[in-house]
Amino acid sequence: MKRLIIVLFFTVLIIFNIGCTNDDADTNTLSINDIQSDPLSFTGELKINGVVALFSDDDSSVFGIKDTAELLFCKDLYCGAFALPVRYVGGDPIPELADEVDVTGSWGEYEGNILFEATAITVKRNVMPILSGGGS
Repeated sequence: MKRLIIVLFFTVLIIFNIGCTNDDADTNTLSINDIQSDPLSFTGELKINGVVALFSDDDSSVFGIKDTAELLFCKDLYCGAFALPVRYVGGDPIPELADEVDVTGSWGEYEGNILFEATAITVKRNVMPILSGGGS
């Protein structure tokens, strides 16, 4: 009888966990905070999520992204010290300021600097209304 109860318990637990998984979540996407301490230790093609927080004055294809969760918590596009430099080498339009993006690519060198060379960008949403208190 104990064995049956234990088996039923674990069966219900497994079914509950399957029902609670988020099929839309991409477990392969890294956040800025995931890579911040040692970005170059992540090799190969990567997918990184962040918010576009700044642009290069010299080259519009170079911009910086900051951690999405951190910016949404502090409600300020300019909080957080670390911005990942990204150079977009793909063909789609460059994202706008405050766009939450998933950038896909790998590490490269541009004008003597190591940065993330994105071959694809997916714009998820613009977070400016959230940062300015206009919604979620």
